[in-house]
Amino acid sequence: MTQGNDLSRIKRLKTWIAGLTFFPTAAFLVAGYPRVSFGYFIGGLIVFLNFLGTEKVVMALIGKKSRGRAFVLLLFMFKLALTAGVIGGALTLDLVSPVALVLGISTFLAALMFDFLFFSRNIEGEEES
Repeated sequence: MTQGNDLSRIKRLKTWIAGLTFFPTAAFLVAGYPRVSFGYFIGGLIVFLNFLGTEKVVMALIGKKSRGRAFVLLLFMFKLALTAGVIGGALTLDLVSPVALVLGISTFLAALMFDFLFFSRNIEGEEES
């Protein structure tokens, strides 16, 4: 797989995550479940921001002009701690439905599934089945 294909897949995953976060959030809100809607939105937002952060960290680590690899890894660890803090805070303050939060966090897995179903990869000249 070429780097162009990899980057297009990353771009598509961002779109899938955003769509799989927005539409169910709106549906839950219209259906009259604001706490579930907020939980799903927070879960999807966490996944989306983590995906963006991880993409930046990986690009910084593999970049030829990468400066401060230790600092980049420290920022990555801070991102993980911040994620855990947001999830813990949302659950502790009882702002969200825990099930909706987990469903929102699972949007990354759903995005991967949809992307692999609709955009198969070409591995050594053969289509992935």
